[in-house]
Amino acid sequence: MLRSLLIILFTTPLFSQSYFEPLQVRHTNAFKNNQYKTSLFKISEISSELPIKIKNNNYFLISPFYSNTQINLEDTNHQFPTIQSLRLPMGIITPIGNSKWSLTLLTMLSWNGEKLFTDDSFQFGTILFTTFSKKANKKIRFGIYANKEFFGWFIIPLAGLNWQINNSNYIFGLLPGRLTFEHEWNTKFYGGFTFRAPMNSYRISNQQYVTLYDNQLSLFLDYYLTKPICITIEPGWSLFRKIRTSTTENGNTINETSRVDGSFIKLSAAYRFKL
Repeated sequence: MLRSLLIILFTTPLFSQSYFEPLQVRHTNAFKNNQYKTSLFKISEISSELPIKIKNNNYFLISPFYSNTQINLEDTNHQFPTIQSLRLPMGIITPIGNSKWSLTLLTMLSWNGEKLFTDDSFQFGTILFTTFSKKANKKIRFGIYANKEFFGWFIIPLAGLNWQINNSNYIFGLLPGRLTFEHEWNTKFYGGFTFRAPMNSYRISNQQYVTLYDNQLSLFLDYYLTKPICITIEPGWSLFRKIRTSTTENGNTINETSRVDGSFIKLSAAYRFKL
Protein backbone atom coordinates (compact mmCIF):
# COMPACT_ATOMS: atom_id res chain seq x y z
CA MET A 1 0.00 0.00 0.00
CA LEU A 2 0.99 3.62 0.28
CA ARG A 3 3.96 4.01 2.59
CA SER A 4 3.11 7.48 3.86
CA LEU A 5 -0.14 5.98 5.08
CA LEU A 6 -0.92 2.90 7.09
CA ILE A 7 -0.79 -0.02 4.76
CA ILE A 8 -2.86 -3.12 5.07
CA LEU A 9 -2.30 -6.52 3.57
CA PHE A 10 -5.94 -7.37 3.20
CA THR A 11 -7.01 -10.77 4.36
CA THR A 12 -9.99 -10.85 1.99
CA PRO A 13 -8.51 -12.46 -1.11
CA LEU A 14 -11.40 -14.79 -1.95
CA PHE A 15 -12.73 -13.90 -5.40
CA SER A 16 -9.99 -11.24 -5.62
CA GLN A 17 -7.61 -13.82 -7.05
CA SER A 18 -7.61 -16.91 -9.29
CA TYR A 19 -7.77 -19.38 -6.37
CA PHE A 20 -8.69 -19.81 -2.73
CA GLU A 21 -6.79 -21.64 0.00
CA PRO A 22 -8.48 -23.48 2.88
CA LEU A 23 -5.02 -23.72 4.45
CA GLN A 24 -1.71 -21.93 3.91
CA VAL A 25 1.50 -21.81 5.93
CA ARG A 26 4.26 -19.32 5.06
CA HIS A 27 7.63 -18.21 6.35
CA THR A 28 9.36 -14.96 5.37
CA ASN A 29 13.02 -14.18 5.96
CA ALA A 30 14.08 -10.56 5.38
CA PHE A 31 17.86 -10.36 5.02
CA LYS A 32 20.26 -7.94 6.65
CA ASN A 33 20.89 -4.69 4.77
CA ASN A 34 24.19 -3.08 5.79
CA GLN A 35 23.02 0.32 4.50
CA TYR A 36 20.29 0.46 7.15
CA LYS A 37 22.13 -1.64 9.77
CA THR A 38 19.23 -3.99 10.30
CA SER A 39 19.21 -7.64 11.16
CA LEU A 40 16.69 -10.25 10.11
CA PHE A 41 12.95 -10.07 10.08
CA LYS A 42 11.46 -13.52 10.56
CA ILE A 43 7.74 -13.90 9.99
CA SER A 44 5.74 -17.13 10.31
CA GLU A 45 2.10 -17.18 9.22
CA ILE A 46 -0.83 -19.55 8.97
CA SER A 47 -4.14 -18.66 7.37
CA SER A 48 -7.35 -20.12 6.01
CA GLU A 49 -10.10 -19.05 3.60
CA LEU A 50 -13.41 -20.77 4.24
CA PRO A 51 -16.28 -19.78 1.92
CA ILE A 52 -19.59 -21.36 2.90
CA LYS A 53 -22.36 -21.30 0.30
CA ILE A 54 -25.63 -20.15 1.86
CA LYS A 55 -27.92 -20.25 -1.17
CA ASN A 56 -27.70 -19.48 -4.87
CA ASN A 57 -24.60 -17.27 -5.23
CA ASN A 58 -24.58 -16.05 -1.61
CA TYR A 59 -21.54 -16.94 0.48
CA PHE A 60 -20.51 -16.55 4.09
CA LEU A 61 -16.74 -16.07 4.34
CA ILE A 62 -14.49 -16.56 7.35
CA SER A 63 -10.73 -16.14 6.98
CA PRO A 64 -8.71 -16.59 10.20
CA PHE A 65 -5.06 -15.51 10.12
CA TYR A 66 -2.16 -15.72 12.61
CA SER A 67 1.37 -14.32 12.33
CA ASN A 68 4.45 -14.30 14.54
CA THR A 69 7.12 -11.67 13.81
CA GLN A 70 10.66 -11.42 15.18
CA ILE A 71 12.62 -8.18 14.63
CA ASN A 72 16.01 -6.95 15.73
CA LEU A 73 17.36 -3.50 14.86
CA GLU A 74 20.98 -2.45 15.24
CA ASP A 75 20.46 1.30 14.74
CA THR A 76 18.10 1.96 17.67
CA ASN A 77 17.94 1.54 21.40
CA HIS A 78 14.55 -0.13 21.03
CA GLN A 79 14.70 -3.92 21.16
CA PHE A 80 11.42 -5.47 20.10
CA PRO A 81 9.86 -8.56 21.62
CA THR A 82 8.23 -11.15 19.44
CA ILE A 83 4.98 -9.62 18.19
CA GLN A 84 1.86 -11.48 17.12
CA SER A 85 -1.29 -10.88 15.15
CA LEU A 86 -4.55 -12.82 15.17
CA ARG A 87 -7.23 -11.63 12.76
CA LEU A 88 -10.74 -12.91 12.13
CA PRO A 89 -12.39 -11.37 9.06
CA MET A 90 -15.90 -12.65 8.39
CA GLY A 91 -18.88 -11.53 6.34
CA ILE A 92 -20.99 -12.06 3.27
CA ILE A 93 -20.61 -12.04 -0.50
CA THR A 94 -23.94 -11.57 -2.26
CA PRO A 95 -25.20 -10.65 -5.77
CA ILE A 96 -27.25 -7.48 -6.18
CA GLY A 97 -30.47 -8.71 -7.75
CA ASN A 98 -30.04 -10.03 -11.27
CA SER A 99 -27.53 -7.38 -12.24
CA LYS A 100 -23.81 -7.74 -12.97
CA TRP A 101 -23.03 -6.28 -9.54
CA SER A 102 -22.26 -8.05 -6.27
CA LEU A 103 -21.50 -6.81 -2.76
CA THR A 104 -18.88 -7.96 -0.24
CA LEU A 105 -19.15 -6.84 3.40
CA LEU A 106 -16.68 -8.06 6.01
CA THR A 107 -16.08 -7.20 9.63
CA MET A 108 -12.60 -7.74 11.08
CA LEU A 109 -11.68 -8.52 14.67
CA SER A 110 -7.96 -8.38 15.45
CA TRP A 111 -5.56 -8.76 18.36
CA ASN A 112 -2.09 -7.35 17.65
CA GLY A 113 0.78 -7.11 20.10
CA GLU A 114 3.35 -8.75 22.28
CA LYS A 115 0.43 -10.48 24.02
CA LEU A 116 -2.90 -11.46 22.50
CA PHE A 117 -6.38 -11.17 24.01
CA THR A 118 -5.64 -8.18 26.20
CA ASP A 119 -7.91 -5.13 26.23
CA ASP A 120 -5.29 -2.84 24.74
CA SER A 121 -4.32 -5.23 21.89
CA PHE A 122 -7.80 -5.36 20.32
CA GLN A 123 -8.68 -3.72 16.98
CA PHE A 124 -11.77 -3.80 14.80
CA GLY A 125 -12.64 -2.70 11.28
CA THR A 126 -14.65 -3.35 8.14
CA ILE A 127 -14.24 -3.81 4.41
CA LEU A 128 -17.01 -2.97 1.95
CA PHE A 129 -16.66 -3.25 -1.82
CA THR A 130 -18.75 -3.88 -4.90
CA THR A 131 -17.82 -6.03 -7.89
CA PHE A 132 -18.92 -5.30 -11.44
CA SER A 133 -18.68 -8.30 -13.79
CA LYS A 134 -18.09 -6.53 -17.06
CA LYS A 135 -17.50 -9.89 -18.72
CA ALA A 136 -17.16 -13.44 -17.45
CA ASN A 137 -13.36 -13.04 -17.50
CA LYS A 138 -13.18 -9.42 -16.28
CA LYS A 139 -14.36 -8.08 -12.92
CA ILE A 140 -13.79 -4.59 -11.49
CA ARG A 141 -13.99 -3.67 -7.81
CA PHE A 142 -14.45 -0.47 -5.81
CA GLY A 143 -14.88 -0.03 -2.10
CA ILE A 144 -13.60 1.26 1.21
CA TYR A 145 -11.57 -0.05 4.14
CA ALA A 146 -11.71 1.25 7.72
CA ASN A 147 -9.87 0.00 10.79
CA LYS A 148 -9.42 1.31 14.35
CA GLU A 149 -5.64 1.31 14.68
CA PHE A 150 -3.75 2.18 17.85
CA PHE A 151 -3.14 5.71 16.54
CA GLY A 152 -6.80 6.20 15.51
CA TRP A 153 -9.12 5.41 12.62
CA PHE A 154 -7.53 4.59 9.28
CA ILE A 155 -9.84 4.85 6.25
CA ILE A 156 -8.84 4.35 2.61
CA PRO A 157 -10.62 3.71 -0.74
CA LEU A 158 -10.13 0.41 -2.57
CA ALA A 159 -9.87 -0.51 -6.25
CA GLY A 160 -9.16 -3.84 -7.88
CA LEU A 161 -9.80 -6.26 -10.70
CA ASN A 162 -9.86 -9.89 -11.76
CA TRP A 163 -8.88 -10.17 -15.42
CA GLN A 164 -8.26 -13.45 -17.18
CA ILE A 165 -6.33 -12.12 -20.17
CA ASN A 166 -6.23 -15.52 -21.88
CA ASN A 167 -5.94 -19.18 -20.91
CA SER A 168 -2.42 -18.67 -19.52
CA ASN A 169 -2.36 -15.15 -18.03
CA TYR A 170 -4.28 -13.63 -15.14
CA ILE A 171 -4.19 -10.31 -13.27
CA PHE A 172 -5.92 -10.04 -9.91
CA GLY A 173 -5.83 -7.98 -6.76
CA LEU A 174 -7.38 -5.36 -4.53
CA LEU A 175 -5.28 -2.22 -4.12
CA PRO A 176 -3.72 -0.75 -2.14
CA GLY A 177 -3.26 -4.22 -0.63
CA ARG A 178 -2.08 -6.50 -3.42
CA LEU A 179 -1.79 -6.86 -7.20
CA THR A 180 -0.55 -10.03 -8.94
CA PHE A 181 0.23 -11.10 -12.49
CA GLU A 182 0.13 -14.89 -12.88
CA HIS A 183 1.28 -16.98 -15.85
CA GLU A 184 0.57 -20.68 -16.29
CA TRP A 185 3.60 -22.46 -17.73
CA ASN A 186 1.92 -25.88 -17.55
CA THR A 187 -0.28 -27.79 -15.16
CA LYS A 188 2.59 -28.10 -12.63
CA PHE A 189 4.27 -24.68 -12.81
CA TYR A 190 2.87 -21.16 -12.46
CA GLY A 191 4.86 -17.94 -12.08
CA GLY A 192 4.64 -14.18 -12.12
CA PHE A 193 5.15 -11.12 -9.98
CA THR A 194 3.31 -9.52 -7.07
CA PHE A 195 3.06 -6.18 -5.35
CA ARG A 196 2.01 -6.23 -1.69
CA ALA A 197 1.76 -3.42 0.84
CA PRO A 198 1.34 -4.90 4.32
CA MET A 199 0.88 -2.69 7.37
CA ASN A 200 0.02 -3.45 10.95
CA SER A 201 0.33 -1.77 14.33
CA TYR A 202 1.20 -3.81 17.42
CA ARG A 203 0.69 -3.03 21.09
CA ILE A 204 3.83 -3.38 23.23
CA SER A 205 2.56 -1.75 26.43
CA ASN A 206 -0.06 0.75 27.57
CA GLN A 207 2.30 3.57 26.57
CA GLN A 208 3.91 2.08 23.45
CA TYR A 209 3.08 0.48 20.11
CA VAL A 210 4.98 -0.17 16.88
CA THR A 211 3.76 0.12 13.30
CA LEU A 212 5.30 -1.88 10.45
CA TYR A 213 5.06 -0.43 6.92
CA ASP A 214 6.17 -2.20 3.76
CA ASN A 215 5.99 -2.16 -0.05
CA GLN A 216 7.00 -5.54 -1.44
CA LEU A 217 7.88 -6.30 -5.06
CA SER A 218 8.51 -9.98 -5.72
CA LEU A 219 8.70 -12.77 -8.25
CA PHE A 220 7.07 -16.09 -7.47
CA LEU A 221 7.12 -19.66 -8.70
CA ASP A 222 4.30 -22.07 -7.82
CA TYR A 223 4.84 -25.80 -8.09
CA TYR A 224 1.91 -28.18 -7.68
CA LEU A 225 3.19 -31.38 -6.12
CA THR A 226 -0.23 -32.77 -6.80
CA LYS A 227 -3.32 -30.63 -7.04
CA PRO A 228 -4.39 -29.12 -4.73
CA ILE A 229 -1.00 -29.11 -2.88
CA CYS A 230 1.06 -26.08 -3.95
CA ILE A 231 4.61 -25.09 -2.93
CA THR A 232 5.71 -21.48 -3.56
CA ILE A 233 9.08 -19.76 -3.53
CA GLU A 234 8.98 -15.95 -3.69
CA PRO A 235 12.12 -13.77 -3.62
CA GLY A 236 11.68 -10.01 -3.56
CA TRP A 237 12.67 -6.56 -2.34
CA SER A 238 11.03 -4.29 0.22
CA LEU A 239 10.86 -0.58 -0.66
CA PHE A 240 10.33 2.12 1.98
CA ARG A 241 9.92 -0.54 4.64
CA LYS A 242 9.74 1.23 7.99
CA ILE A 243 9.29 0.52 11.67
CA ARG A 244 7.72 3.33 13.66
CA THR A 245 7.87 3.18 17.45
CA SER A 246 5.29 5.39 19.15
CA THR A 247 5.59 6.17 22.87
CA THR A 248 3.10 8.24 24.86
CA GLU A 249 4.53 10.37 27.66
CA ASN A 250 2.53 12.97 29.61
CA GLY A 251 -0.16 12.96 26.95
CA ASN A 252 2.31 13.50 24.08
CA THR A 253 3.23 10.87 21.48
CA ILE A 254 6.87 10.57 20.47
CA ASN A 255 7.62 8.71 17.21
CA GLU A 256 10.92 7.13 16.23
CA THR A 257 11.14 5.77 12.68
CA SER A 258 13.73 3.36 11.25
CA ARG A 259 13.91 2.68 7.52
CA VAL A 260 14.79 -0.95 6.81
CA ASP A 261 14.68 -1.63 3.04
CA GLY A 262 16.12 -4.93 1.88
CA SER A 263 15.68 -8.29 0.19
CA PHE A 264 13.49 -11.11 1.42
CA ILE A 265 12.37 -14.59 0.50
CA LYS A 266 9.03 -16.24 1.21
CA LEU A 267 8.45 -19.98 1.30
CA SER A 268 4.93 -21.31 1.54
CA ALA A 269 2.80 -24.41 1.20
CA ALA A 270 -0.93 -24.31 0.53
CA TYR A 271 -3.94 -26.48 0.04
CA ARG A 272 -5.21 -24.56 -2.97
CA PHE A 273 -8.18 -24.71 -5.30
CA LYS A 274 -8.09 -22.87 -8.62
CA LEU A 275 -11.26 -20.94 -9.48
